[in-house]
Amino acid sequence: MFIGFVILFAGILLLLSKMGYIDGGFWDYIWPILLIALGGKIIFDRKKK
Repeated sequence: MFIGFVILFAGILLLLSKMGYIDGGFWDYIWPILLIALGGKIIFDRKKK
């Protein structure tokens, strides 16, 4: 489920970038978002145990 949200969000970012709503490259936005999502996943997985 987590990877599904990541792929969905990446697709939205790519679409907005191609349409000209987002300035800059795709990777300028996706790397920080991936790091935040990964950190959140690690934190919430530890709370479940």
